[in-house]
Amino acid sequence: MGILSFLQTTIGGIANGATYGLIGLGVVFLWQSVNRVNFANISSCMLSVYIFYALSNRGAGNFAFAIVGGIVLTSLYGLVLRFLIYEPITRRGGGGMEFVIATLMVSVFWLSVMSAIFTGIVWPFPREVGDPAALVHLGPLRISVVHVRILAIVAFLIVFLHFFLRKTFIGKMLRATAQNREAAQLMGININLTTSVSFVLSTTMVGIAGLLLAPFYFVSLELGGGSIGLKGFAAAVMAGLSDPYGAILGGIALGLIENFTVLYISSAFRDVVSFFILIAVMIWKPRGIFNWTKVGEE
Repeated sequence: MGILSFLQTTIGGIANGATYGLIGLGVVFLWQSVNRVNFANISSCMLSVYIFYALSNRGAGNFAFAIVGGIVLTSLYGLVLRFLIYEPITRRGGGGMEFVIATLMVSVFWLSVMSAIFTGIVWPFPREVGDPAALVHLGPLRISVVHVRILAIVAFLIVFLHFFLRKTFIGKMLRATAQNREAAQLMGININLTTSVSFVLSTTMVGIAGLLLAPFYFVSLELGGGSIGLKGFAAAVMAGLSDPYGAILGGIALGLIENFTVLYISSAFRDVVSFFILIAVMIWKPRGIFNWTKVGEE
């Protein structure tokens, strides 16, 4: 029984942590592109789920259409953040602090909008899309179908991003921009394009993470802030804000810490222990413990 609990806790921790890593990826992409931390990014996690919920209701249960619509509209949200927030602030001489404050207010704005439209009620996530109670039986081991789906999707995204960053022309442009923005521009790389792609990738990754987390958190405002967003930023910090693969590992580490805290201590201390360890890590190694390779390195 002890071994089974350990294995199931490990699998659940890896799956949940992988979604934190996707949120961390959004932070890393934007930091590498424009050297900014975007607090409005976490609202993508909530927006994708609420868009999915609205489209699935209007589409008479067409969940595939709703999922695609949620991801596409959340991707476009990245461009909105760029052209309505980042560019005006930059043109007027604003820096990182002004951008942080503005995006923090945007995040609060969306929380207020969703609360006003959906009255703050927690709506159920369709069981046809994700049912946490559905289990896969591997002998005596029981694994949530949602966790299996999360692991499969995150693995696919990691492979896709690896191919995209290293084998495609746009990916190589992104890596060059991450290495040295000024030198990349002097070499003729379209910085305008790479900035837009970074904003789109950032909100897309976080939006997908929201849809993966929704079976556990439902259609709720919790996805738009609170501990979920902080853990995503924590995953990026553990990667030194520079390593996309490290962000995934950082998220997995946080997921494992909180799951084992629940198993061996108490669910009440889940966030207490994970954030205490994060603070200790930042003091011990402020450049990140999973910051092994830069985006621009082979």
